[in-house]
Amino acid sequence: MLVRALPPRSRVLDVGCGDGALVERLAAHGLDAVGVDPNAPARPRLIRERVEDASSIGRFDAVCSVMALHHSDLERVLAKIVDLLRPGGRLFVSEFSWEGYDERAAAWVAAHGGSRTVEDWRAEHDDLHTGAVVQAALGMAFETLSLAPRPYLARMLGERRLEREEQRLIDDGALPGFAWWYCGAPSP
Repeated sequence: MLVRALPPRSRVLDVGCGDGALVERLAAHGLDAVGVDPNAPARPRLIRERVEDASSIGRFDAVCSVMALHHSDLERVLAKIVDLLRPGGRLFVSEFSWEGYDERAAAWVAAHGGSRTVEDWRAEHDDLHTGAVVQAALGMAFETLSLAPRPYLARMLGERRLEREEQRLIDDGALPGFAWWYCGAPSP
């Protein structure tokens, strides 16, 4: 999604980049990619600190965050992202509303060899921001350009071949679409 949305050589920051794999993929596609994460390995293009504490990293045509905002100090992180974006810049987010995991999701996971009960799932995630909280914070700092539900359970199971089936069930209302892609522009 991100590669198709940006012109070649666009400068992109991956917030919460983890091991830097996305930064490497973006760079391989011709983007000037940089990652920031306090636990990033010591590698080129990766900055080992929290984005809200990063200084002198410049400005970006786009910022992305994949499954990281639910861990963050949303107010500080989103304010920093606004400051880091060049005029006309965009924020791309892949997140989840973990609170949406329900009995339908648990049954689908079990049918495909997994064993995540609703109780186990909620106990594992209850210290994170909910998707509703993340979306509300995004709405305060950014104008929403797009927000679309996406498959998550197939990836969780390590079965990417099941993503089409999961998306069809989400579209039909048979499964919760609790993962989502978001694109926004800083609010005027």
